[in-house]
Amino acid sequence: MLRNKRASLEISIQAIVIVILAMTLLGLGLGFIRGMFGDITKTTSTVSEQIRQQITNDLITNDKKISFPKTQIVMDKGGSDVLTVGIRNKEDAPLCYKILFDAIRDENGQSFDAESWFQYAPGANDNCETIAPADAVVKNVRIKVPKSNIESVSYFLQFKVIDNDVPPGDPKYVYASQDFFIVVRG
Repeated sequence: MLRNKRASLEISIQAIVIVILAMTLLGLGLGFIRGMFGDITKTTSTVSEQIRQQITNDLITNDKKISFPKTQIVMDKGGSDVLTVGIRNKEDAPLCYKILFDAIRDENGQSFDAESWFQYAPGANDNCETIAPADAVVKNVRIKVPKSNIESVSYFLQFKVIDNDVPPGDPKYVYASQDFFIVVRG
């Protein structure tokens, strides 16, 4: 009878040791994962800042009005991507601008509505934003392609910077523009 109690005691001690080891490993694992996510966040913000700096340098060194990162963007239905675009005021006066994305046509020659595809910072395109002469800004724009009611084809669009102080129809109304394609897969 004494032997049974000893065996039960040994099993209880082993169970306690296993629980303690499991909790320790769990804590170490969680600490490691938290550290990894912290490093990823730092890396992401560093890369974002480097991209902003490269776009600003591109605008200045190449004497451009706009810097648009890609001429073709490949996306899946329901997918999203962030574009970083740069705008430089090459005028002698402040530039009051808005950015627009005009849907031209798809590869079948059909017109389409892509206004809902582009998301700006809240309120960013409600009023014009001003850039001082010889200054530049960098903006992020999210593209989100719908999941349904869209064909898997190539779409031709135009990124435009509109001078809000110039009336529509005037040749200077479009301060600068860049053509690009969005290829939708899936």
